[in-house]
Amino acid sequence: MLEILSHQDVTILGYYQSLLQAEGIVCFIRNENGQTLGSELAGMFQRQGFLEPVLCIVADEELDRALEILRPHHRPSETTQPDWLCPKCKEAVPGSFEVCWSCEAPKPDPSSTA
Repeated sequence: MLEILSHQDVTILGYYQSLLQAEGIVCFIRNENGQTLGSELAGMFQRQGFLEPVLCIVADEELDRALEILRPHHRPSETTQPDWLCPKCKEAVPGSFEVCWSCEAPKPDPSSTA
């Protein structure tokens, strides 16, 4: 088991997890529910780094492939894409996401909105 990425926003880690799982890489988010302890207790542990959510892969030999899959999403290109509204569930979705984080509907094609 290897930790490959930590982030305070578990929804971002969940998106990365779904990308890896779609490619057959077994992974999980350690401390996914650590933020449910209450602000006082969670804050104390988070300062220590104990409860920060971390994306982990199970098979160490998958590290290079996992990092290659996540690279374009974790370090997006310089061109910033505008956020978009999911046509299915109406959630706001970051521009760099190709599918809705909530319902997994695909990003609409900009040429089809005319």
